[in-house]
Amino acid sequence: MERAAAIARSAEAIRRHSDHNILIEAGRTPVIDRLATLAEQPPGGPLDGWTFVAKDMIDVTGLPTTRGSALYGTQEALTTAPCVDVLEQAGALLVGKANQHEFAWGITSENPHWGDVRNPRHDHLAPGGSSGGTAAALAAGIARFGLGTDTGGSVRIPASCCGVVGLRPSAGAVPGAGVAPLAPMFDVVGPMATSVADLTRVWEVLSGAPIDPADSLAGWAVGVAEGCAWAASFAELGAELHEIALPYGILGPYWTIVGAQARRTHEATYPRNAADYSEGVRRKLDNAGGIGHADYAAAVAGLAAARAAFASLMTGLDLLIMPTLGGPAPRVGCDEAAVRGEVGRITSVVSALGLPALAIGDLQLVGRDESAVLRAGLAWEARGEAIPQPR
Repeated sequence: MERAAAIARSAEAIRRHSDHNILIEAGRTPVIDRLATLAEQPPGGPLDGWTFVAKDMIDVTGLPTTRGSALYGTQEALTTAPCVDVLEQAGALLVGKANQHEFAWGITSENPHWGDVRNPRHDHLAPGGSSGGTAAALAAGIARFGLGTDTGGSVRIPASCCGVVGLRPSAGAVPGAGVAPLAPMFDVVGPMATSVADLTRVWEVLSGAPIDPADSLAGWAVGVAEGCAWAASFAELGAELHEIALPYGILGPYWTIVGAQARRTHEATYPRNAADYSEGVRRKLDNAGGIGHADYAAAVAGLAAARAAFASLMTGLDLLIMPTLGGPAPRVGCDEAAVRGEVGRITSVVSALGLPALAIGDLQLVGRDESAVLRAGLAWEARGEAIPQPR
């Protein structure tokens, strides 16, 4: 009965938000018709009847993987990515593929090929990117949880813009097989949900490791960055607070590596098929065109040094807290190139450091492992706090 009700809720939400460009309709069967087949899947498992969407960078057997582009998606995927398969084996029901920023490289999810994703909760704001369709699907009630990808903030920025929750895990914590790349050194698959509790359930399935909730944060040392507005809540949970500065100097080597790897990810199709790319992604690829091996090697060395230096600063700290967004959320129709640096400056630093991070709306928790950020997030959520909304 609950499974049928969940499918019905998804169908109603899809109809209600049909003009929001949240899902990519590239398959042979419309998503709304495909929903009827979900009831036929065998019941059982820890996520039985939980509906979800997968960002369209992730392969699902029988469905095209467009990467949010005009270049891909003419062929159905032959296999399903392990990160989707493990969820379906646990009883979760895949509703469809979520729209996104083209090639997962942008913070607005305005997409000239599949339509601009609209934010169901804040119609004056973009839904964030690049996993904007996944976040919008949760905010709209189309799915209970979803999968996104995150290179420099692509799970966490949409979580803030749409008022949901998203986890950037450590590199390699979720298998990346069957997931289209952008910059492989930093690409990860991350779950998204409407609560930390739901996200934790999904993470336990993805990782195979249980999370023990924390009743309080007594004995935790928490670093506070960027004047985090929610620091008092963590003190009330028992944490000892310490100010800490983020290492913005790491962004130089980080962006050099991202640009060099992304340019090589697109080597087979760019610039040969430049006309099929949006202006924004063309500009990013052109700017990365001059990065050679010497620049890349220097950037890798600089990244390693910056990570080691910050690891020393984190000695004795159990958690870091900070805003998710580095500035106001991107507005509908904004110049993405003009705002992405400010919006994504905090999430990009965290990505560069290689640390797992949990975005609870515009609150970001960063730790050494997923267990730490999820346990702290559960403790914070148990206080009855509302998800912090974007600025």
